[in-house]
Amino acid sequence: MDQVTGQRFMAIFIGFIMLASIMGFAMMQTTPETPAPVEIASIYERALEPDEMINILRNNKAVIEYFHNEVCIECLEKETLYLNFVNSEEFNGMVVVAYGVYGNETNETIDWMIDLAGNQIDLTEITTDKELRELFCSNDVITVKPNICILQELE
Repeated sequence: MDQVTGQRFMAIFIGFIMLASIMGFAMMQTTPETPAPVEIASIYERALEPDEMINILRNNKAVIEYFHNEVCIECLEKETLYLNFVNSEEFNGMVVVAYGVYGNETNETIDWMIDLAGNQIDLTEITTDKELRELFCSNDVITVKPNICILQELE
């Protein structure tokens, strides 16, 4: 009888190990893995791919697109304006700029901001940081406004 009890104990123990491993495997299969967050740069010296644009907008960031031909001299000032805006303390992490030079084949300048809904906001008349800030704050470009926009509304 002592040997039979030992065998039963071992059978129950092995059965328990088998059930526990099945449950552990099932829990690993049903638990979704959280993907690693994708790092989004603030500055792109090229046009964005559609999937990059969607990812940026889904992460509550606005996009400034600025592309011009290579003979445009005043365009460098505008590039500097956008780069300073994106890197500013108030808007850092809230705006992404994609800029660059088209070839001589086109005279069309792309100069707009894209909000979360995908709307294009024309920036051709913007020449100063103040104008850009006011335009950004006056439109619902992103869902969470920066502190400077909230302070501007209170004034």
